[in-house]
Amino acid sequence: MQHFPIFVAMQDARVLLSGGGDAALAKLRLLLKTPARIEVFSRTPAEEIRTWHRQGRLHLIARDLQPGDLNGATLVYAADEDDALDARTEAFARAAGVLVNVVDNLAASAFITPAMIDRAPVTIAIGTEGTAPVLARKIKAELEESLPVVTGVLARAAAAFRTRAEVLAHGEPRRAFWSDWFDRTGPAAHATGNDLEKALTELLTQHLNNTATTDRVTLAWSGSDDPDLLVMKTRRALDQADVVVHDADIAPQILELARREADFLPLHGPETVPPLPQLLARRAEGGRHVLYLSTCPIPVALIASLQAIGLQVTEIPGIPAEIELKKRGQA
Repeated sequence: MQHFPIFVAMQDARVLLSGGGDAALAKLRLLLKTPARIEVFSRTPAEEIRTWHRQGRLHLIARDLQPGDLNGATLVYAADEDDALDARTEAFARAAGVLVNVVDNLAASAFITPAMIDRAPVTIAIGTEGTAPVLARKIKAELEESLPVVTGVLARAAAAFRTRAEVLAHGEPRRAFWSDWFDRTGPAAHATGNDLEKALTELLTQHLNNTATTDRVTLAWSGSDDPDLLVMKTRRALDQADVVVHDADIAPQILELARREADFLPLHGPETVPPLPQLLARRAEGGRHVLYLSTCPIPVALIASLQAIGLQVTEIPGIPAEIELKKRGQA
């Protein structure tokens, strides 16, 4: 990963852009979606930039960018479409310690602007390290088809309701509530024109009345280090689990599929203290969803021990290593 993805707070940011042509316009159309103070330096700005200045959406300075202009700047864009002028802007920014993007010049840029899907407050950024913009646009088009415009509306309603939903226990109960909202109740309420706050309140009441939690454990295994060979149920379990207990030789790229907030507990040998069934049971207390991920098929005795303790147990089959080897041999 040559470029680390971050989201920059723009509420009190000051963004400078040198240029007034097509490249400047393309960047400004994105930047104007933010609350940042935008200052454009150009002797010959496009009429659209002049209009935005008259509307108070940005500040147009009819001269070249100077070193002193960068004091307190958050980001700088070099968009003059002239190698010498862009290099000059880049030099000013680097001397001032301000991140700079030189349009269409990956090597000279300290950061890049990804392709974006805007469903504010939901934003998806798609980057290809500047190497394949056509692929980024293709991915963006596919994601936009699957992400309805209503997503932003539901997210704003959820943000306003979030503190009230904290009466639900942290972890699975709270995630189940929000999954219900975004997957079923929210879209239905919006489609019928119902009040979203009222719909959220009714949904919260339903979930509070179902407060009884079942300690549950999912048992899965895979003989492959390739995440693409994981069965879909195991991928979903990794995404949902509160705790991931795993054999020490599970590949890191597979563990990357788990939720960042999950607790991880590697097992370094067959001798586990306490024994594995008791360890999994303790981790599942309070309704936490525990996933045990092994490199070997799950022993029948482990399943029986967990069921005897009273846990809800789900077993997911895996793919043996020899099947993976056969597939690779056919490739």
